[in-house]
Amino acid sequence: MLTGRQFSAQEAKDMGLVHHVVPAADLERFTREYCAQVTANAPLTMRAAKRIIREVLKKDYDAALCKTWVRECFESEDYAEGRKAFMEKRKAVFRGK
Repeated sequence: MLTGRQFSAQEAKDMGLVHHVVPAADLERFTREYCAQVTANAPLTMRAAKRIIREVLKKDYDAALCKTWVRECFESEDYAEGRKAFMEKRKAVFRGK
């Protein structure tokens, strides 16, 4: 960034600036599949992760609050469903509860 030099997509990936490089023709398919992976996760866990990320970026973040959000996930019906689905070798059906 300090040099103003443009990087190729592969260089950007190698430097850790991007996670994936796909051909333009595959971009829509890749994006849809990636989004499907994210949205298949437990919604309470995704909400907690977003909250925690925002919180820890603060100068004096509240670690106790972050622990509360994690605890809420572990105490949820979705957590029990996820564990049960794993043991039964099936896809979990999360309800956001």
